[in-house]
This record gives sequence, C-alpha cells and structure tokens, in this order.
Amino acid sequence: MAIEVGDTTYRTPSNESLGGLNVLVMGLGRFGGGVAVTRWLIAKGAEVAVTDQASPESLSGSIAQLSEFDVDFRFGAHEPSLLAGIDLVVVNPAVQKRRSDFFKLIVERAIPWTTETNLFCERCPADVIGVTGSFGKSTTCAMLEEVLRSGKGEMANSLSFRNLYLGGNIGKSLLPDLAQIGPNDLVILELSNAQLEDVPRIKWHPNVAVITNLYPQHLDRYESFAEYVAVKLNIVDPAGSQKAVVVGDVDDRALSMLEECGITARENFRRVGFSDVAFQMRVPGEHNQQNASCVKAVCQELGMKEEFVRAAIEEFGGLPHRLQFVKESDGVEYYNDSKSTAPEATVRAMKSFDRPIVLLVGGKMRDDSLTHWANVAAERCRAIVCFGEAGSFFAKAIEEIDESRGKPMVREASTVEKAVAEARSCATRGDVVLFSPGAQSFDAFVNFEARGRSFVDFVSD
Repeated sequence: MAIEVGDTTYRTPSNESLGGLNVLVMGLGRFGGGVAVTRWLIAKGAEVAVTDQASPESLSGSIAQLSEFDVDFRFGAHEPSLLAGIDLVVVNPAVQKRRSDFFKLIVERAIPWTTETNLFCERCPADVIGVTGSFGKSTTCAMLEEVLRSGKGEMANSLSFRNLYLGGNIGKSLLPDLAQIGPNDLVILELSNAQLEDVPRIKWHPNVAVITNLYPQHLDRYESFAEYVAVKLNIVDPAGSQKAVVVGDVDDRALSMLEECGITARENFRRVGFSDVAFQMRVPGEHNQQNASCVKAVCQELGMKEEFVRAAIEEFGGLPHRLQFVKESDGVEYYNDSKSTAPEATVRAMKSFDRPIVLLVGGKMRDDSLTHWANVAAERCRAIVCFGEAGSFFAKAIEEIDESRGKPMVREASTVEKAVAEARSCATRGDVVLFSPGAQSFDAFVNFEARGRSFVDFVSD
C-alpha cells in the first residue's frame, strides 16, 4: 500500500542525465539525512539547493559537512518561491508529506519528486536483503552483516557475494557506494516505515524481505495501525517473486493483514518465533533472541550451515545505545539503551533482565500510552528515575497504578546527569541500572546517540 501523495508513476532520471538539473533537497535534518544525497547529486552534476524549516544553528553539524560545496541553503521555512525552475525535489523521509503545504504545492505544480531511498534502490545492481520492523531493525542488520562477513565462504547459492554493504536507516547512505556496487555484491538495507512509503512508486522490492516485528508505532504519522502495517508491507513483493519473506513477532492485527494479503500462504514465507532456537548470546533480551532467529532464517535461505550461523550469532557483541553494557561497579551493572525512544521499546528492554532494575526514563514526550509500560515497570523495577520534559508523565503513570499491586520508588531529576546520581543512590548489589528513556531525545539532545554518550560519560566518571 502506498500513501496517496501524488502521482505514483514518476521514475527519476538515469545517472547520466542528472547533470544540469536544478534539484531541491527538502529536509537536511539534524541527523544529516540530507547530506549524502546532496553530495551525490552535486557529484552527478546537478545544481542543488537545500531547504529545512529548522534554524541553521540547530543544523550546524549537517551544514558543516557540506561546507566545501556551493549549495543554496534556505532555513526557517519552506518558501514557495524556491520551487521556481526546479526540475526535481528529493524529499527527506522525516517529512510528513500529508501535512506539508509545501509538499502539496510540489504535487500541484507537477514537479517530479523522489526520495534518497528510491534513488538508491532503482539504481542498485546488487541483490538486496531488506530489513524492517517496529523494533530491532538495526541490531538485526548489524548481526546479519557480522554473520555473513564471517561466513562468506559458507554460502551455497545464487545470493553469494563478492562484497557486502550495509546501509539505509542504520545511519549510512549507500548512494556514495553506488559506483562500486556491482551485480555480484550483496546489500543489507535497513528500511524504516518512512523510507518504505514511496518504494511502490518505483515498483521495487528486496530479494529477501525481513520483518523483525510489527507493533503500534509512529501513529502520529498514520491514520491507523493498519495503515502503518500496510506501509511496512511495501517491503514484500505482491507477486511473490522474492527468495524469502522472514517475519518475526507481530501483533495479531498485523498477522491478520499478512494472512489477508496471502503472504503467509506463500512457499517463500518463513515465520520465526521467540522459542524457535535458544542462543547463548552476549547481548541480553528475549527480543534479541527473536532478532537472532530472523538472522538464522535468512542465513539458512542463503545456504549457510546452522552450526556456523549459531556460532557467529553468539559472538555478536551488539550495537551502541541498544542494551549496551557500560560497566559494573560495586555489584551493579549499567546498561545504555538510549535508542529506546518509545515506551514499548523500554518494555522490551526491561524484559531482558531477570534482576531488579533501577530504570531511567524521560526525554521529549510523544502521544504514547504509558499503561502497558507502567504495568511492566511495576513488576520489574526497584526504582524509577524520571527526567526531562516527559519525566512527570512517566511518574504520573506509576502513581496511577493500583496501590494493591505495590509500586517501585519514583524519583524525579531535571537532567540525565542528576538522574544518574539518583540511580546510583537507589541501586544495590545485584541490580541493573537501565537507561532506557522511552521518549525522544530532542528536549535536551540533538539525537539519541548524543544522549547515550552523555549517560555513558556520567556513569564512567
């Protein structure tokens, strides 16, 4: 299903015909999401302008990465006058196209538009393993990359590869690598819901599709959970031509949609569950067992022996800011899970431990329900330290729990530094101090990575 936001037939120009085009990049982003595509367009000979509604001060890091180029920057607003003479617009995935008057104007004026993901996918000559899901996408991609690199000689079918590339939503654009990527290579591409919205426009699907899980997320962007799931299912070829479709743990409503689409009845469909196989992993958590099961299923489709895959998975050390072990001090273990930007992600993190937890939560709140989070936190936490703009919301959710169930101690702190100090005072030998904010970082940090580094620094002092 595509989100209806204009024509769905436009195909961007070939590599050779970008020279001389006037291209507008809509959204530079604090994460630098527009940097790579701007560089790539300039290298192809396009004249590039960049517009972003944020201030230049908040985008200074991204701007600095383009300082060597002659780029026309416009900040603070998307001015309609910018569209004069534009041949192509590249829309950042963070743009909510339905709600953008500027984007509506692009469509009304019939100006061709595309996305960085589509620019890459329609040009990529290599086979692609596409990975999406509500949680665990990056960890699954990184684990898959490590297993495939270590077992390159173990693969026994047509998806064996010369070189392996990892990119997409995990934080690395692969547009700069297009010149080197060949038909004998293999690409692992992490795809967010926003990146998948527009792939129907180019009629593209990865050779292997992985959906780690599907649960309500990003409902501020979509009209319903069903629409969110439908966007995620853009990773699956309706014609069923993919080598495999691997699906992990999904909400019952999402499973019904998979069944209605006929995906579960296909010969290439692989469903993996939490109990499929138990790995002795270095990264904790039932959800990481699920991620590993998805990786195992993919690798088996690629012809790798199960015993090799298992050994490689169990060596995987995890990614920063995703249940990252920081240190042990006085019998207390500290974990950095700053990537948790939603309450359900924190629920998964809490369920990763069978010891008492001192939990740090807070940040910039979205319109997320805290009921499930509060119930799980009451069962698993000795204490909860709430910080930032969202701290009071988390504290209130615990306060509203039925008194008869018992409640963890709740403390509030204005900053991460003060929250760490409070957590230290609450923790006792055998506890886990878990920094899993359950909210976005933008109240105090440019992104979750900066927030996680801050936590690690304070813990390490």
